[in-house]
Amino acid sequence: MKSTYCEKKLRGIAEECQEFEHIITAMGYGYSLLNVSPDDFVRRCSDCVNWLGSDCEIFQREIIN
Repeated sequence: MKSTYCEKKLRGIAEECQEFEHIITAMGYGYSLLNVSPDDFVRRCSDCVNWLGSDCEIFQREIIN
């Protein structure tokens, strides 16, 4: 499912979020298997375990403000 939220908003909220956990990390694969360099890594809400199709309480609280 493609997100209807702009990339800037997804990144901005994720950068400030204390609960952010990337789905790759949670699955235990590590970044090397997916060729993701820490220098190229971008935090965005839609890549977080808490996202749940934008039902994340933190995201919803921030998007309203």
